[in-house]
This record gives sequence, C-alpha cells and structure tokens, in this order.
Amino acid sequence: MAPTELRRFTTSNGSRALIDEGSTAFRDGGLAYLRYDESELFDRLLADQRLLRLPLVRCGAGFVVGVDERAWRELLTAN
Repeated sequence: MAPTELRRFTTSNGSRALIDEGSTAFRDGGLAYLRYDESELFDRLLADQRLLRLPLVRCGAGFVVGVDERAWRELLTAN
C-alpha cells in the first residue's frame, strides 16, 4: 500500500484500528508488549504490511477496516 493511501486510512480510523493483533507478524514481532504512538504505528504498518487488518475498503470519502458488511453497504448507499 502506498504511504499516501495508508495515511488516509490512519487519519480516518487511527493506526491502532489498522493493526491485526491476531496476525503472525504482530505476535512474532512482540508488538503486544510494546507501546507506540500514532506516528510510530504508522511507520510500523508502512514497513510491514503483514500487520494490516484486511480488507481495507475505501469508497469516496468513506473508509472501512476489516470485515464489516454493514459498513460496506452504507458506503455503497452513501455514494
């Protein structure tokens, strides 16, 4: 993911919302035991995109992180 697109998602949802805490990369990186601010989390996500909670859906100005069919439908009806 391009840095600009990742920035759009983190601005809308916060970096913490984009972290997949169940991923192998999260567990193996020992991230559960560390504290990060928003900019540090953004840098981590940019450096290792295996940490992203997928899917990331953008439609117009709306952003949804993870599986959320209700929110996807709302995006489609709003645009």
